Amino acid sequence: MGAILIVLGVIALREGWQLHALREALVAGAVVGDDTLLVAIGVALFLIGIFLLFARLPPVVVTMPQGPIRTQMISAAGTLAVYWLIVPWLGYTASTGLVALALFRIMGRYGWPAAALLAALTTGALYLMFRVWLLQPLPSGMLGG
Repeated sequence: MGAILIVLGVIALREGWQLHALREALVAGAVVGDDTLLVAIGVALFLIGIFLLFARLPPVVVTMPQGPIRTQMISAAGTLAVYWLIVPWLGYTASTGLVALALFRIMGRYGWPAAALLAALTTGALYLMFRVWLLQPLPSGMLGG
């Protein structure tokens, strides 16, 4: 596993280095850019790979979750798949609100009032971040939001 992480780290570092050169050529003096995250991920993968290559870790027995935990995980994954499907039709805001409500109920096991409040706050914060501050175009869907 360590060797795989080292290879992935090297690939990420290579891509980050290429993006770094592009950023330097296009935007002189920029402190961070598209390359920053790739370089950070590459360094982390490389170092973890080195650690795993030489560390003597005890064997771990992994068991698949059963019962309610399994149902919770499958439900959450299914909810995210539904999100992927409904965003183009309902738009970002409505889809995010509905899916956040479902996930707060499924994963957090909150009651309806708390889940609705948290979903509204989460959707509002994400909209503010992506649409208002970062000026990202978001799918509007048939509801126009």
